[in-house]
Order: sequence, then structure tokens, then C-alpha cells
Amino acid sequence: MATNQSTSFNVNKHNIAVLDFGVTSLKIVIVDPSHPEEPFHSQRIYLPLRTRRQEIDGELKTILRSYADYNIRKFILTTTSPLFASAKETIEFIINSVTNFIHPANIVLYTHDGEFVTIKQALENPSKVVSVGWKALGKGLWKMTKQEGLVVDFSTRTTSFIPIREGEILSSSKSDHERMKNDELIFFGLMETNAAFIQPIFEYNGETFNLPFETHAITADVFLVTEDIQSSDYITNTPDKKAKFKEDALDRIKSMFCIVDDCFHEQDLIKIAYLLKVRMLEKINRLIKKKMEEYQLDKIIITGIGANILYQYLME
Repeated sequence: MATNQSTSFNVNKHNIAVLDFGVTSLKIVIVDPSHPEEPFHSQRIYLPLRTRRQEIDGELKTILRSYADYNIRKFILTTTSPLFASAKETIEFIINSVTNFIHPANIVLYTHDGEFVTIKQALENPSKVVSVGWKALGKGLWKMTKQEGLVVDFSTRTTSFIPIREGEILSSSKSDHERMKNDELIFFGLMETNAAFIQPIFEYNGETFNLPFETHAITADVFLVTEDIQSSDYITNTPDKKAKFKEDALDRIKSMFCIVDDCFHEQDLIKIAYLLKVRMLEKINRLIKKKMEEYQLDKIIITGIGANILYQYLME
């Protein structure tokens, strides 16, 4: 949980809450409308809704109860990606869940056109409001920084590239499908990416390994071994349902290489983790350069749970 408090914040004001529903996380940001550049409070909860959708009511109830004293007058709903098979199912699920606790008149949804619509309008045209979290992020960062550039959101399961100039998002993409096609969305994240997906044909010490499709280790294991994150930062489930300590992460990387004895020393596994980290960040950097050249931008604005790690890599 991260808290950023403005000295001018007053709980007697009528504040706005943004609720963002992702595939694996639920986020809330509380904003004072008179100081939108300074979010008062933000919180992220790990909640893989595709497999734990029955838990949404309990999580929402807990969140909303904890912010009961913040005098929130309006809730803005966004989604970072389709949670289920269709936009209609996604939006109906979100609205049905939220309206169990919040009056519909106090809710609006953000659209691909940068507008706000009522629940009724969202249900009539769900494709306009699904997967718009990236646009809300780009617009929000512009309001906070007033800087144009390429927003790079290095999150738990994806990296997004959002070009913005003079408060307008330059991308013509209207869906995650189009963003993938246009190299504006890749499934490289700090926590949840299958580590084998980084480089399926992996070379080490002159030998080539065709890594398995099945998930044995994830990027959270890689960054735990490289000491970029701590066990307490490991917010996702582990592939083997075991613990989240460095030795457990090393075991999962061993499993990815089908190692059942001690033919690899621990130091080799640590080197492999560093190589996977670098290969991943190299690919992200190549796309950063491509999109900056395409949109003629000269500044990068890094955000997301992995922002510090990506920033350090780019600086070096």
C-alpha cells in the first residue's frame, strides 16, 4: 500500500475515487478534485478475478469500508483488460459487483473517447468502456506532470507503451488486440510472466535449452533471485504453490530447466536469472526506442510496480 498526502488535502471536500479492475489486481486511487495532480491515496490488491471472481464482493466491501471517512462523492470505473470472454460479460460483472455497495447515480465509467458515461450507457455499449485503463493512465499522468513523452507502464503482467503529446494520446489503438498488433502492449510483467517466455530458446555456457511451455517459474522468481524485489513484494501466487523465498525461486528456475540433481550450481542459476532479467528489459527497451522514434518523442515517463527496476536499467 502506498500513500501520498497533499498538505492541502481536506477530508471535508468531496473527493473522487478511481476503481480500476485488472485481470489480476484491483486498484483504487483517491483524488481531491481541487488538486488532481496529487493523488491522496492509492492501493493495489492482488485479485485474479478469472479464477477468484467469487471474492470480489468481500474485497470491495473491505476497500470501501476502509475509505468511508474520505467523503467520496463520485466513483470512476475503468478496466485495464477484458476480464472474461466478452466486453459485455466483463462490464456486467463489474457493474453488478460495484452497485452492491455504491449507488448507481454515483458511478461513471471512462470510455475510449476520453468521456464519462453512466452505467446505463456503459451496459448499452460495453466495448466503449472495456480495456480503457491505459488511456486513463496516460491522461492522468499528463494532468499530474504536464509533460509529453512515452508513458511506459511496467506492471505485474504487462508493459504498456502510451504516447502522449499536449494532453492527447497519439495512439490510434482501440483495443488490447490492436495495441498488441501495434507493439504498444506486450505480456512482459514484473511478476506474472512465464519466465520461459522471455527467451524460449535459451543459451547458456555454449549450450542451447528449449524451455518448456508449461509455467515452472515466473518473473517474480527471476527478480527475487536478482534481489530486485523481496519476498514481501511477491504478491502473486507461485507456480508450484510453495513459498516465496529466494531458495524456493531458485528451485522453480531449476524446474524450468528440468534439473533434478546438482548438475547446476546455485551460482549458475543466479547467472541465468540475471540473463533472463536483462533479456526481458532489452526487449522492452527496443520497443521504447521504436515507439519514441515512431511518435517523435524524446522523453520517457515510467510508471507501474516495476518502474524503479526499469528506470535503473535504462539509466545504466
